[in-house]
Amino acid sequence: MNKPLFLKSLIKDPANTSYEGKDQDETVKLLVRRSLLSLLGWVSLSVLLFFIPFFLTPYISKLQIDHTQIISPSFLFSITFFWYVALSGFIFQNFLNWYFEVLLVTSKKIIDIDRGATNISETPLNNIQDVTSKMTSVIGQVFNIGSIHIQTAAEREEFEFSMIDNPSAVRDTISDLISKNGGNKSGI
Repeated sequence: MNKPLFLKSLIKDPANTSYEGKDQDETVKLLVRRSLLSLLGWVSLSVLLFFIPFFLTPYISKLQIDHTQIISPSFLFSITFFWYVALSGFIFQNFLNWYFEVLLVTSKKIIDIDRGATNISETPLNNIQDVTSKMTSVIGQVFNIGSIHIQTAAEREEFEFSMIDNPSAVRDTISDLISKNGGNKSGI
């Protein structure tokens, strides 16, 4: 069974993908997000936070001083309601951070979009000097998850993307595009 397209972390030749400043003759070759396994931390925390009210509410509702209930049921409901609203915001924010932090590899350049498009870096393919893929952990080797390091001759000297699926395929695609475009023309 295939994952829905919006959950894929490595998409080759994505349809209907563009960015501001894209040239007419430029095509997006790869869209890369962090691996779905990188979501495990905050998803696990969200599940834990979801169940906390189920365990605490019965104890809090029984708190009494001189046979008088300390917290009214309506106040306890309000606290629980706001807990789940905050949890929903936490989940939504983390999903959006994962979904919109992408690396776009086009036929002409590499674009790194971070933090909901508040930090965007790009470099032409002819400024790239070295592309390296690394898988440093056993878990990374088992699940084929690693990082890509791209060294450039531009103002931003290095692009680094961690926790991505199939880093060697991303490295090979970038290297092939560099070769196809004539390599590093600056002679560095």
